[in-house]
Formats: sequence, C-alpha cells, structure tokens
Amino acid sequence: MSQSCPLCGKNKPEETVFCDDCTKKIHTEYEVDIPEEAGMKPGEKKVRVEPEPESKLEPEPVPELEPAPAPEKTVPKKKKRVGAPVLFILVIALLSGAFFVYNATIRKSNLERSGWDAAVKTNSVEGYLVYMEAHPRGAHFDEAQAGLLRLKSEEATAWERMKETHNVTELRDFLDRHSGSPYTPLVKTRLDSLVWIGTLHTNTAESYSDYILLAENGGVGGDYIAEARKRYELLFRSPSTDAAVLDTIRTTIDGFFVSLSSLNHSGMFRYLAPTVYRFFDSGTATRERITGELLVTGAQTEGATLQFVPDLESVQYEVMNNNHYKVNVPLQKTYPKDGATVQEHGYIVHMELDPFFQIVSIFETKPYPEAP
Repeated sequence: MSQSCPLCGKNKPEETVFCDDCTKKIHTEYEVDIPEEAGMKPGEKKVRVEPEPESKLEPEPVPELEPAPAPEKTVPKKKKRVGAPVLFILVIALLSGAFFVYNATIRKSNLERSGWDAAVKTNSVEGYLVYMEAHPRGAHFDEAQAGLLRLKSEEATAWERMKETHNVTELRDFLDRHSGSPYTPLVKTRLDSLVWIGTLHTNTAESYSDYILLAENGGVGGDYIAEARKRYELLFRSPSTDAAVLDTIRTTIDGFFVSLSSLNHSGMFRYLAPTVYRFFDSGTATRERITGELLVTGAQTEGATLQFVPDLESVQYEVMNNNHYKVNVPLQKTYPKDGATVQEHGYIVHMELDPFFQIVSIFETKPYPEAP
C-alpha cells in the first residue's frame, strides 16, 4: 500500500518514511541516513524474521470462561475532620477547669480578703455580720465574731448612758456608728423627743417650720409633725400686718400678763372686756368675778403664783368679720417647784380682742397635756 511522502506529497511505499526521490535528496544534500522503514533508527539494518512453520497439531480448545463481573465502583469515603471539634472540646475543658480552680481558690480568697477589709473599715455590727454570713469558714471568722461581741457590749453601755442624755449630737453619733443596732429605734425616738423639746423651747413659726423640714428629710422620726404644722399655722404672720394695730395688740397682751403675774386687780380689770366668754378653762363670766377669783387663788397660794412671759415679737393676728382680732402669742410660764424655779416653754395663748382691744376670750395650747 502506498502512502504520501511527507516532503513532496508523492506516493511512497508503506515501509519507507519518504519517497525515493526525497530519500536520495536527503542523502546527497544533508548527508543524513534515512531508515528504510518507518519506525527504524538511522543506520539500523532491517532483519528479516522467518515465520515459524505452522504446527500440524490442532490447538486445544480453550474453555469459555464466564466474563468476570465488573468491579463495583467504590466511592472513596470522605474522612471526617475530627481534629478541630476535639481540640475545641479540650480547650473548653481546660478553660472550665482553670475557671473552677480560680473560682475555688484565687477568687474566693480575694473576695474573703476584700470582705474582711470592708468589715474592719466600717467597724460595725452590720459589717462583721455580713462577713460572717458570706464566709462562715473564713480565716477571720473568729476575729469578726469577737469584734461583733465587743461592739454589742459597747452599744449596751452607750445606750444606758444615752437614756438620760439631752445631747442631740451624741445621739446622732450613735446612729452613725451603729446603724444596725437593736437600740436604733429607741435612740431615734429619744432624738426626736429632744429635737421637739428644743422646738417648743423656741416656740416660733420658724422653729416649727425647721422641725417639719427636718422630719420630711428623715433627720428625725417626725412623731410630732402634725402638732408642728398646727402650731406653725397659729404663729405664722402675714407680711401685710398693720404695724399700728400690731403695736396696740402687743400693749394689751403685755399689760394683761404683767397684771396677771402680779395679781394686780386694776390692771387685769382694765384689759378684760366687761364680759369674757372664756377665761382659760372657765366659761362666760364678768371681769369683776374673774379678777376676784384670781385674787382669792393668789392669797391661798401665799403669792406662789405663775409668772407669764409672752413673746411679743412673735405675736400673730388676723381681723375677723365682726372687727374683732384673733390673736396668737407664744408664752413661757415660770413657777416654783420643790424649792426650784421651773420654766415651761411651748405655750401658745389664743385671744380674741374686741374693737377696743379688750380681751373677750382667752385660753391656751399647752406643750403637753399635764403642763400647768
């Protein structure tokens, strides 16, 4: 069978690479040996292999074999990446263990130390109790218990002393130092009473206003706040007060109480109206009867009578519809008792004066019900 020469395209024998013309040309011009057959190396000679004579024996029949089943295609399984989850779990376990150790040792130790420092700094029953409750097996438990017992003993001793004290500052200091003391309610009651006594002693609209403000801000318990408001209303004076009228009212008040203190009949007679509808705890009576009974009472007590000292600067009044004057004035009483002179503060005297500034009614609010 002929094939085309790769150089010139002419037909060539199947066993040669090029046609005869091209082969000669390559030998002469390029001096290159061309293999006689395709696939031979240059210079290699063709060796003819004689075929073996056919065997006269017939070949043994080969038994037909069943075709082997095609091997199943196995899909390679993807290997699970177990490294990252395991590592994550290990990290979490280590962190949990570290936190447990920290919480059980270092953090607990730090909390106990800071709790003890706070208890020592406050040095109060409440502070030691907080430490003992939070750290029942703490290193300073015994010290905290000893400090608590010491403070309890000091509180009891202090309360015995303060039951009779009149020192408001001392009571306030106790409350600051022993806020959780079982004596706290008693101390607060004592403090409130002393502050109220001081308020009654001053007995002015301003003092009652100060007590009200103190009670509202929590400075005292405020057991007397209702009475303080009532007294403030009685003594608060309007800025529009007529100065001339006020001076006349003061003259009547001063003259009457000077006469009453000395049981001066003519003086009392002068400042009382002809008919008095109320004279302290008595009902309607004439001024003659009132002054006569006062003189008899003074003689029976051998002159040991009450002395009345009105606070003229704090007089408060208002004009009524019948042109009478409703008057309130703070008053202090002085009287002898057991060989000593007692001063009682906190009275407020209520008067009604007619248009001639004579007393038609007089009674009083006492600082406490048993006051004389």
